[in-house]
Amino acid sequence: MNKKIVTALVASSFIASSLLADIYVGVEYGNSSNKTKYEESGLLGNESEKFTNKYSDIKLKLGTGTDGGVKAHLYLSSISYKHAIFDDSHKRLTEFGVEVIKEFEVTKEIYPFVKGGLGVGSMSVDGMSDSSILAVSLSIGGGVAYKVTENISLLAGVDYAIRKWQDIEYKTTGGTTFYTVEITDAGVKPYVGVNFQF
Repeated sequence: MNKKIVTALVASSFIASSLLADIYVGVEYGNSSNKTKYEESGLLGNESEKFTNKYSDIKLKLGTGTDGGVKAHLYLSSISYKHAIFDDSHKRLTEFGVEVIKEFEVTKEIYPFVKGGLGVGSMSVDGMSDSSILAVSLSIGGGVAYKVTENISLLAGVDYAIRKWQDIEYKTTGGTTFYTVEITDAGVKPYVGVNFQF
């Protein structure tokens, strides 16, 4: 009986270590200069406006995958806009999402990659029917990872991201929609980061 327990413990430790060998955590910092577009449509006609709105992005990641292969990670981002999108008191978007990466091995240290991602975020707002506004983002990009050691990789890349915000409806006291505001923003975000592999 003791032999079976020891064998099971040894086997489970080998399985756990092989699974953890492909797990990584990471952090990225990026800056984007993007275009925010407002479109109003309603009873009084249609209007459209665009302006430049920079933001900085700090992203925490938890992922799995092998060097030179396919990787995937979940992320949590804190995105801080320079100019308010909805009201002056809130400029920070919290976003949760997933990204899939395909790496290509050039040498044992250098791995160019391409990636795509999908995220869902929320920003607090005042003076609206809801206390927060939702946004959905789609991103594509590429870059290069450099393995400093067996467990540490530095990376740099550029993403193109487009974000569609929840539509806002302004209604009359009778409940009729007076006008609707649709907001999108899109831009290029260079970033740098580091991954720690277990």
